[in-house]
Amino acid sequence: VITLKERVAFIKMKKTLFVIKTLILAFLLLSLASIPGGFAMGFSSASNPGASTDTPVFLTITLIGEIIVPIYLLIYYRAKNNLDALDIVMPFKKDKIAQKFGIGYLIGFLTFVIIFAVSVFGGGFTTKIVWSSKNVVLFVLMLIGFLIQGTTEEIVCRGYVQGRITEKLGVFWAIALSALFFASGHLGNAGVSLEGFIGLLAFGILTALLRFYTGDLWLCGALHGAWNFAEGPFFGTPVSGISGTELLFKSTSVPHHPWLNGGAFGIEASLTCIIVLILLSFLTVYLGQKYSVNKLDLN
Repeated sequence: VITLKERVAFIKMKKTLFVIKTLILAFLLLSLASIPGGFAMGFSSASNPGASTDTPVFLTITLIGEIIVPIYLLIYYRAKNNLDALDIVMPFKKDKIAQKFGIGYLIGFLTFVIIFAVSVFGGGFTTKIVWSSKNVVLFVLMLIGFLIQGTTEEIVCRGYVQGRITEKLGVFWAIALSALFFASGHLGNAGVSLEGFIGLLAFGILTALLRFYTGDLWLCGALHGAWNFAEGPFFGTPVSGISGTELLFKSTSVPHHPWLNGGAFGIEASLTCIIVLILLSFLTVYLGQKYSVNKLDLN
């Protein structure tokens, strides 16, 4: 006879194994996202030994190549005829698409502009114009590429991880674990620091809240893509440790001001960014509890 204590322990073990399995599969999805870019770089190195692949062109190929993840998930779940599961891991509602996408992009871009402006006026960056008319095509391709990359990360973290874990453990655990998974996925990036991890954790919590309150990924996907585009090609700062993406401006971090510029990792590691993201999360909860049909149990 199984006792109540043993039954509870068994249920907890099943939930733990489910979370571990979900996080492993999410990691494999992120690994799948890097295959097209890795293949392009490998092909270039083989056909032209010694040529650098650390360029905006190859980064753009890598960004656009991440579309392989949503394509794979669509094929996988449609082949299994499991559209309910597809709606959980890739929730893209068909109503008010332009409105949600536009609001998300505006929030992402303007939020970065505000944080960057504070950093510049505080002496955290020196900035110069590097624009050339030759960059037009690459600028547009990077705009598209960062939208694909940002949305893909949201599909994996806020769709796959948050969606699946919400069903088993509830919203709070899902938000926390999806944000932790997102931040942990950047630990291998150049210049990573404790402050950078906290900044990415705050970003992950914000987008997880947006996914919960809006019920889909349009807004947080657009926000993520806009943030990365503003951070790299537009203002020319490191994108979570990745440098060399500047096309319009090039911004150089001023030493001894990491609380303003985040150092080598980028502005996500700055105190200014962390504070703004935390405030935006509180604002999202306030507005979500007031206007959204989905509400957190805060009692």
